[in-house]
Amino acid sequence: MPLTFNPPPTWPPAPNGWVPPPGWQPDPRWGAPPPGWPLWKRANPSAFGRTFTVAGVFYALMLVLALSSGRVAKPAEAVGYGIGQVLISGLIAGIFPFRSRTRWGWGLCIAMTLGVAIALALVQAYSARNSS
Repeated sequence: MPLTFNPPPTWPPAPNGWVPPPGWQPDPRWGAPPPGWPLWKRANPSAFGRTFTVAGVFYALMLVLALSSGRVAKPAEAVGYGIGQVLISGLIAGIFPFRSRTRWGWGLCIAMTLGVAIALALVQAYSARNSS
């Protein structure tokens, strides 16, 4: 889990990705951190959840389209398939922002999730075409 340096409010802001060198001590004029202040925090705590939200919305829409078009014979199979796709694409897409040191916004999470979903759909279509 990547961590970033989290300077207290009375300290000057640290540059992106800055890691204190071994033996580094803060300037005493900056003051002590507030009690319980975490000097290290996860780089992007909410990005993993964002990718699952995006994946869930995307596949809910695809499920509605599949059911309304009549292409799916059994709605229960479609629901199971959609849940599996959400889990797989959410896990794969969520790894990248979770491991990143920089903060990912909604737009980048959406793009990554849709990219993974499209890649998985292409692999599935290719394997289905070649197995018949």
